[in-house]
Amino acid sequence: MAGNIKLSDQQYQIVQTLWQLGEGSAKDVQQALDDLSLAHTTIGTVLSRLEKKGVLSSETRGRERIYRAEIDESDVKRSMVSSLVSTLFKGDSKALLAHLVREGDFDDGDLSDVKALLEKENENV
Repeated sequence: MAGNIKLSDQQYQIVQTLWQLGEGSAKDVQQALDDLSLAHTTIGTVLSRLEKKGVLSSETRGRERIYRAEIDESDVKRSMVSSLVSTLFKGDSKALLAHLVREGDFDDGDLSDVKALLEKENENV
């Protein structure tokens, strides 16, 4: 389901939990996200909606519905960053990078790492 994947913060956290667990029930997700204090019914509703979007699939095991992610984390990040660049930076990814450097809390080592990464990417092109 690569392409245009948009997830709210809450949806992303739930899918991220399933990536970490491999698969799980609403109860499993709730226990993993106990610091968010989300109701079991809320998690169940979000899981169901994500399944309808094609982000998750599920099967019934005993009395529980077990969910697993049908999308890769890298696809979600790529899509969400692409949407961010398109929406906030008019498609100019260099503007995003410049913004991060200006506004971010980077030290010289971080910027050297970014430069090395860019040079490596240029070699692969």
